[in-house]
Amino acid sequence: MKKLFLFTILLVAAFSSLNAQTIFTSYSFNVEPKDESKVLELYKNYFGNKANLIKGVTVSLYENHFKAKDIATHEVIFTGTPEAMGAGYDGKSTDAWKLFQSELSKYCVGVRSAEGKRFSGFGDTSSVIYPIQDVYFVNVKNQDEYKAKFDAYWSKNITVNTRISLGSVNTISENGTTHYVVRSYKDFTTKFKDADQNVKAYNEYLSSLKDIRTFITSQTRVLLGKW
Repeated sequence: MKKLFLFTILLVAAFSSLNAQTIFTSYSFNVEPKDESKVLELYKNYFGNKANLIKGVTVSLYENHFKAKDIATHEVIFTGTPEAMGAGYDGKSTDAWKLFQSELSKYCVGVRSAEGKRFSGFGDTSSVIYPIQDVYFVNVKNQDEYKAKFDAYWSKNITVNTRISLGSVNTISENGTTHYVVRSYKDFTTKFKDADQNVKAYNEYLSSLKDIRTFITSQTRVLLGKW
């Protein structure tokens, strides 16, 4: 996966911890509505072939649901251990991969790319796919303090049929993002009905973060395919 997209530049930072649960690379891009089905077909045809998958690496394709000028229409995310991801990026590009990228470039316009790691997560631990996600991008002054507060609250207050994860963004970001939080839902009904069981505790949790966390932006995305 050396040349993950012909139209983006991967800003790779050194892995700060080989013990990180999950490393990710993310590529966001714009697709015209008339070409969305074609792009999805290309992804399904390529990654649906097990011969094109990298052992230990998961590929997830999302469509951003509430679109805006500063939010790309689609995003593809590669996740895995440092060893699996390293093997994927160090591997030689195949003819099938080059053709896949060439076809994608006819319909996709790159927006940005990122690399980082996930180090906290709570909620349903089953293999059930939660396709609806709210993603919050934040700037954190003290990672250890923020993680400690995040873990302490969400380990006790996660709601049914939801998941939540925290991770860092290790690449250069033009908007100051250093970390992200992902809330995953079983479906849109769960998302729209989701409410913290203890409002007082939640408000106290948010108040405890005000001096170490600055909210940047957010988006809602829907899973189109996972391989």
